[in-house]
Amino acid sequence: MKRISVPIDCMIKSLTDLNVSTDQANDIIALFEVVDAGDFDVLVMPVLSFNHTRQLSRKEVLITLSAFWISVIGHTDSYSESELQGLGALRSLYFVAINLGYQDLAVWIAKYWEETCPLHGSESLELWT
Repeated sequence: MKRISVPIDCMIKSLTDLNVSTDQANDIIALFEVVDAGDFDVLVMPVLSFNHTRQLSRKEVLITLSAFWISVIGHTDSYSESELQGLGALRSLYFVAINLGYQDLAVWIAKYWEETCPLHGSESLELWT
């Protein structure tokens, strides 16, 4: 199975767009596996859970996963398998955020979803907010 990866700088941007401080973003980046992709390094999901090396809150884990999948969506070819997986993962994270009471994260994901409507052809996430 192919491991999905994203450029480090894109992941940092996605995290900071989600209101994560630069210091905390760097701490989160350290939890990922870094792989040499030739011209630049990329991040792949760690094999171990995010809580293995540093305790993250449930919300921080959801933010981290959202940032990762947003980075995947932004750095893959349109209609590729990776893009479709990213869109599906992000849509799922929206509903998890709603159900756990993280309205601010759900609103952010919904806004991103609406802004990227041309990618997936769906204007809403069956919004519950």
